[in-house]
Amino acid sequence: MKVWVSRRREEGAALASALPVVDGASLLELVVVEVTLDGNRRPAKVARLRPIGEQRILAQMLLPKLVKVHGWNLVLSGVEEVRMEYGKPRGFAQTWVCKLWVPEQAAGFRVRHTYERGAAIPKSAIHQASGTRGTLVVTTDYVTPLQRHTLCAEMHHYKTATFPAGRLVDCHIEWMSDNTFELGGLQVWDAHGDRSQWVERAGWLCEFDVEQRELTKAEYRMLR
Repeated sequence: MKVWVSRRREEGAALASALPVVDGASLLELVVVEVTLDGNRRPAKVARLRPIGEQRILAQMLLPKLVKVHGWNLVLSGVEEVRMEYGKPRGFAQTWVCKLWVPEQAAGFRVRHTYERGAAIPKSAIHQASGTRGTLVVTTDYVTPLQRHTLCAEMHHYKTATFPAGRLVDCHIEWMSDNTFELGGLQVWDAHGDRSQWVERAGWLCEFDVEQRELTKAEYRMLR
């Protein structure tokens, strides 16, 4: 995703005001991927900032966790490695506050389910689904079936409604590319008939909901 991003910490200490993650940089590309880090054979998740259209890494945060999504703002926390004078890197807590670059016709987000009844849905079927359109909100809430506070994602229709159109509990970010990201988590199903309430694996593929305008007569003739 394309973002303007600032950081909240300096070598683990909270800053009085946010500072740019990359000095002199404006709009950057934020991705979340799994990589094999130095000295570790097991893949680890990292968040990276790159110049748009390039693979060059300008900044990196290890073990990124989604903290909040509200409007077009997204917050990630994790570990930033800083190489000290004696050469050995040290890990410090870090928080990135990201403002998303939004396409001109975007009204909100569109999410498609990546799991059905706890089983992964084939990628071809995911992309063919129409999905749910509306406002995406991610924040911490108490989830009674889990008996603890945890991160929850909710989709709300554009029109005011009493209940959300969808809810993902105990959620986390799976990955992020240049224009989409996936949230993983759990879905709570209420008791039905003889079956008690149950919780199963779930996930959402998220992208901007861009309104498609009608073609002008000249554009339509060009396509014929």
